Amino acid sequence: MVYLLAVGPIRDRGYEETGDTNNEVERQSTGTMPIRDEYGLYIDGEWQPRDNQFDVLDPATNQPLVSVADATASDAELAIQSAGNAFEEWSAVDPAQRGRVLSAIADELRDHHGELAQIESMETGRPIAQSRGRITGGIGFFDYFAGLADKIEGETIPIDGKRHSFTIREPLGVTGHIVPWNSPTVLACRSFAPALACGNTVVAKPSLEAPLTVMHIAEIATKAGLPAGALNVVPDSDAAAGKAITESETVRGISFTGSRSAGKQVMKTAAETLTPVDLELGGNTPCLVFPDADIDDVVEDTIASYDNAGQICFTISRFFVHRDVYDVFTAAFVEAIEALEIGPWQEEPDIGPVISRASVDRLDTYVTEAVENGARLLAGGETPRERGNFYAPTLLDNVEDTAPIVCDELFGPVKTLHQFDTEAEVIRRANDTDYGLYASIWTDDVGRVHRLIDAMEAGVVVVNEFPILAPQTPFGGYKESGIGRTKGKQAIHNFTQVKNATISYE
Repeated sequence: MVYLLAVGPIRDRGYEETGDTNNEVERQSTGTMPIRDEYGLYIDGEWQPRDNQFDVLDPATNQPLVSVADATASDAELAIQSAGNAFEEWSAVDPAQRGRVLSAIADELRDHHGELAQIESMETGRPIAQSRGRITGGIGFFDYFAGLADKIEGETIPIDGKRHSFTIREPLGVTGHIVPWNSPTVLACRSFAPALACGNTVVAKPSLEAPLTVMHIAEIATKAGLPAGALNVVPDSDAAAGKAITESETVRGISFTGSRSAGKQVMKTAAETLTPVDLELGGNTPCLVFPDADIDDVVEDTIASYDNAGQICFTISRFFVHRDVYDVFTAAFVEAIEALEIGPWQEEPDIGPVISRASVDRLDTYVTEAVENGARLLAGGETPRERGNFYAPTLLDNVEDTAPIVCDELFGPVKTLHQFDTEAEVIRRANDTDYGLYASIWTDDVGRVHRLIDAMEAGVVVVNEFPILAPQTPFGGYKESGIGRTKGKQAIHNFTQVKNATISYE
């Protein structure tokens, strides 16, 4: 069989389902610099300057973009107090009206779509076309949870006697949100929107590498009608604010997305106050390619695993390809990799830089060690530019399943390729990881599809497309990929507590 591959740039598949693609959404900014000269903290609906500041760096040059106020523990407490005061007002708002405010926030974000995309590209280094998709995705969460705000329902419970028993879902109160740098708009909106829809207020601690978009979202939300103090943002450079949020007795729910080690520490800290947490802690996604798969489609879709320079929690890390199509897939996938262009976001490349020089060094260490131990370098494995944090899209095979480059979450544009023979074998190898966030399957055999869905130890399984994401679908991991589910109706469980009431009417 001959497979024809149309090699081209990465398609931004990541969030195309989550928002409309009309001209308003797709428009670019006017070309003016959309960032402020400097940033204070965003507390109680206002920018609050501080003398202590840190620089946000451009990953393409490692030069400062702008200075941002560096929050202390005291600043975090001020934000928590503001959120506590705002909770009294926001939780009392009729749920339908809360939905209208969230819908207004979505509309206001759409009005700033181009600027937000440019800001996110500036602070993350991501190509601008991919950032536009992320902004659209973030808006989609506000659209979705705006419609869900007045549909947060309890249950009626039949019990003996003349009694009426039922449950009510009530907001938690002040919620803490720790937002990572790799996709700040999507990951902020993914937790802000359901928290606010349930009647909670928010104190957010963005990453020091990419705090700007999150801060603009807070300002836009206030402009759209969210009460002052309902959404506060306190960036820091040394985790002081984040620690204060997780230790606070006033914060009654914590949403964390980030590394496994940091998530475990958040959970330990929150245990002291018995604060519920939801954790999304990364992944090590396997992609299983069977002989009956359309190899053109597999390559065309999965080349998107290099999107955002591979810095995505659910991105494919390990390709398991059946022996019968291994050579064909390898040749086509390497050709697609070699067609990718790498550069700063202004050049509209396929791949931008990774977030920091430390990330470059870490990736290079993994690749060098793997090659020294017998791995075959099929593509990449180099730093293509002297300036900035660029690392070439990389693919290796002939790697042991137990090698660190296979077992660890790399969070960069580095992937491994493996042959397999039987279904039972590939299930065992795919599941042989501490993580369990996402899995990708390619086959036209319906029976095999259902067997594999049942067998995969992952919170999300996608078949014959990569990726598939929507605000309606729950997202979260098995094993050490986390606790709880974001997105969909299940996200409501993260931000509400259940009250049972029973009325006797004898």
